Amino acid sequence: MTLPRRVFNSPLMMCANYTDGTHINLIKLIKPYANGYGYAVYSAANPTDSKMYKTEEKAREAFNGLVDHSKLREPIIHTNHDPNKTHP
Repeated sequence: MTLPRRVFNSPLMMCANYTDGTHINLIKLIKPYANGYGYAVYSAANPTDSKMYKTEEKAREAFNGLVDHSKLREPIIHTNHDPNKTHP
């Protein structure tokens, strides 16, 4: 999915950076969309994994799932990912 520009002008909530230079970001939109989308997960490794979400819980689940799956193919060099944390 191609994410809208608004996503990339919003702050990161969590990130994971890999040794191959790719990253996964969990982003909270500064101004949510009228249809309820207020969170996004962006994957530089596989843009088809990038999606918008209406709830923080769903977005965190997707982010954590992508991070766990990506660890199998590439080592993480930096993360603020906490699979046990559900709220900031």
